[in-house]
Amino acid sequence: MNKNCLTLSTVASLLVFASSAPAAVVIDNLTIGSQSSSQSLSGPTATTGFFTQLPFPDREVAFSFTTAASATYLTELVFAVSIARPSLDPIEWKISTGTTTPGGTNTRIIGSVAPASSSPTSQILTLTPSTTILLNANTTYWMHITVPTGGALYSFQNTNSQVVEPGWSLGNSWSKDPSNPWNELTSGPQARVRMSVEPIPEPSAVLLGGVGLMAFMHRRRIRKSTTSGR
Repeated sequence: MNKNCLTLSTVASLLVFASSAPAAVVIDNLTIGSQSSSQSLSGPTATTGFFTQLPFPDREVAFSFTTAASATYLTELVFAVSIARPSLDPIEWKISTGTTTPGGTNTRIIGSVAPASSSPTSQILTLTPSTTILLNANTTYWMHITVPTGGALYSFQNTNSQVVEPGWSLGNSWSKDPSNPWNELTSGPQARVRMSVEPIPEPSAVLLGGVGLMAFMHRRRIRKSTTSGR
């Protein structure tokens, strides 16, 4: 194998390894405060009522958050819901930017998750992004939560208190249905959610490590060449 190729391969491995940093929780509202102003999430064929099944479709939820001074990758979302109907259709999360609810600029689908069963009624669900989601520094993002298909009916849970890391902020929750525009829960409830991110290392530090490794490998080759020539 060509020694230069080996060196470049080793450096590439170092850069990939160095880019991985421990995930950090930046918003954690799962276990604090009390339940406050839950909101409906429903699919396009959802119904409500016991004896008379009334249409109750396309209920949506959104909330905003603002990042701190460093760019990160979104690695995990954990959130609380209650199950109002036994149908267990996936809950989809989208992220975007924008000045009005629910954003809509540069929209990306984070992924979908559904309860494994209808019991217990209240559950904690974990969503791992299906693709890389970069969060820029000092930027306001919108999370838009829907049930795109089926007849599932959920209650999205909020809390009357919040815990966020310094530099981060979390906005109030909003809701929407086919007959009403977006409505903010102005009394202060925030999404009962835990958000984890992965820091992005400084490029200079990663490149410095790669240059150092290349210099080390170069000196090692020279040493071997000198030794073998004796």
